[in-house]
Amino acid sequence: MRSISNKLGTNEESARPILKLVTPPAMTKSTWRSEEQTHELQLTFDELALIYKSLQAAKALGALPPQDELLNDTIQLVDQALNRAA
Repeated sequence: MRSISNKLGTNEESARPILKLVTPPAMTKSTWRSEEQTHELQLTFDELALIYKSLQAAKALGALPPQDELLNDTIQLVDQALNRAA
């Protein structure tokens, strides 16, 4: 993620592919739970970078507990998506 900050603000951003989270393959009845839902999102590189920065700010400002597993997992997921798109 260190290189993402350097890449923001360049003209290359408009040529970047749109990132897309896709739904997983259909679940069997034995693994399906009624409370689970999946959704498809399409985000530009800029939008994903903004989400990453917002998550980092929330962590730095202590908006959530320092060991919040969901926050850390989400930051890691967004970081991986940014690195794949870069």
